[in-house]
Amino acid sequence: MRTYVVKTGDGYLYPMQGSISFTDDLEHAGHFLAADEAHVIAQLFGYTEERYRVIAIDLPERG
Repeated sequence: MRTYVVKTGDGYLYPMQGSISFTDDLEHAGHFLAADEAHVIAQLFGYTEERYRVIAIDLPERG
């Protein structure tokens, strides 16, 4: 399954209860199902496109 994370200069975005936090650990980053959703969240919290990257992550399928 492909998900998307947002990487900023402050770390990976970690959305929580209507706010945002950061983590250096990719496993704790907020995973989004669509790249567009990741872009919207980053911009909602004040990041411009030059200040973040959306990275595609392939997660193993759970069976």
